[in-house]
Amino acid sequence: MRGSLLACAAFACLVACAPSWKQTPHDERFQRAAAPRLHPRPAPESLPTDWWDRMTSSTVLPLGHLVSPGYYASGALGGRDALDVNRLGEVPDSTWFENRIGRRALTPGEIERGPGDWTAPAPGPLTVISGKLEGATPGLVLRDSTGRVFYAKVDPPAFRELSTGAEIVAQRLLHAAGYLVPDMQLLDLSLERLVLDPHATRLNSYRQLVPMTREHLRELISNLNPTSSYRLRTLVSLSTPGESMGPFSYRGIRADDPNDRIAHERRRSLRGLWVFAAWLSNTDVRRQNTLDSFVVVDARRHLGYVRHNLIDFGNSLGAAGERDKYRGEGYEEEFDWPAIGLRLLATGLRYDDWSLLRSSPYPSVAIFEAKLFEPEGWRPNYPNPAFDEATAEDTFWAASILARLDRAAITAAVRAARYSDPRAARYIIDVLMARRAKMLAYAFTGLLPLVDPTVSGHRVAMTDLAPRRGAGYRHLVRWDRTGRGDQELARGDSPTPSVDLAPAIARARQLDASGFAADPFLTITWWRPRGSESGPRVELHLRVQGDHLIPVGLWREH
Repeated sequence: MRGSLLACAAFACLVACAPSWKQTPHDERFQRAAAPRLHPRPAPESLPTDWWDRMTSSTVLPLGHLVSPGYYASGALGGRDALDVNRLGEVPDSTWFENRIGRRALTPGEIERGPGDWTAPAPGPLTVISGKLEGATPGLVLRDSTGRVFYAKVDPPAFRELSTGAEIVAQRLLHAAGYLVPDMQLLDLSLERLVLDPHATRLNSYRQLVPMTREHLRELISNLNPTSSYRLRTLVSLSTPGESMGPFSYRGIRADDPNDRIAHERRRSLRGLWVFAAWLSNTDVRRQNTLDSFVVVDARRHLGYVRHNLIDFGNSLGAAGERDKYRGEGYEEEFDWPAIGLRLLATGLRYDDWSLLRSSPYPSVAIFEAKLFEPEGWRPNYPNPAFDEATAEDTFWAASILARLDRAAITAAVRAARYSDPRAARYIIDVLMARRAKMLAYAFTGLLPLVDPTVSGHRVAMTDLAPRRGAGYRHLVRWDRTGRGDQELARGDSPTPSVDLAPAIARARQLDASGFAADPFLTITWWRPRGSESGPRVELHLRVQGDHLIPVGLWREH
């Protein structure tokens, strides 16, 4: 009994001065997190108007960064760490993100189908209950005969399939990556099904709610350029689960949400979103294209949690909502102060590379290209606080998910968009693949992209997201001792990043059985030989628990 107490006391002392990864709870797993805490519905927030949000993000924040010493110091030091990650650098499931293709392979059919268990609007009339008539891509809110509400959007008449196709492709790929998005599908809508609710409203040019009349609806339909059979390609989406609570911010927290305790700009899931936004050329990633919703779990006590959704991807690929993208979108911000300054200094003698861009041969694609695209030079229309905080680790995490979205996955997402011209579909797939290659090369430069540690018995393996033909791996196994020098246990070469730890464990126990029992941690270091030098390294830390090995931490050299 006394010996057991002494062993426990020794272990407690070791843990107290051990590295943080040694203190990882025994039950922590790779990509799982605790269920959200249930709470009453928060009160609606008073949110800034769209124009104020645009001005703040495009002018106030950039000028604040310009005169902030802390901003430059943080950048020079590599930025602040993300806080929504586990010891392996992964983002666990949460009300912000759900691991999908990062956890298991998705079939092309799953990607094409998208989220949810989609059921089309019931047959019969569709009642128009509200709408926006101004602009080239009006939107309608419809209710079918069963009472379900749908949100409908259409393409600008001059660019059939442009906006609806871009939104479907982006939504399918973001959902596969793990983001929370609304369920949406394309519908060949017969406009004769539309009937007007007597209490329907619309937004006028002053963004005021006014009654919607039959004349307004007829005007809308006549301007949409339907087919001769009075049908129209329509993007129809369901509302996100729960009660709408308005958009979330890419910085700060929501104080009345007990689950929202990490500043949004310090969430890897939001920082890494820039990788997907740049890849998809989704240039409008702002507060207005997000949505918080309150999901009720306990109806009796009116308790639930807030779910954080991304919405509205109509600015992806070559689309820009009600129009096609102009040449500079994705290459400059709406108010790009450095670019403006350079043009003033150049007095007309400098021109931008993007000014030579030309639209693709397909109106359903418009300007969407990969030759000029460079990840480090991509810019959204307005600065995003989370994107501005992104570190190399955040970019790597997102790219590790992007690497799993291969050609089959991209083809499935594009197939869901139902482009009528197969050449346009192939063009989009080819451009996405080329942009993906550039993004992965950028994110993996100077890194060994080993991910997904798996344990089978005493064998530990990792997956290389950028394997090189003919290149093997070297490894070093050591007993990672606390308060003493590490003890090398094994080293060797292998064609894959895989090693059997049984001999190393036996050697550690032979050296000091009681010491290893009190401090049972091993570290595997992997690297690729590179001539006489060693390449970048990955260290995987494991706890030996009886006959089991548990990954508890990962460090990546960059």
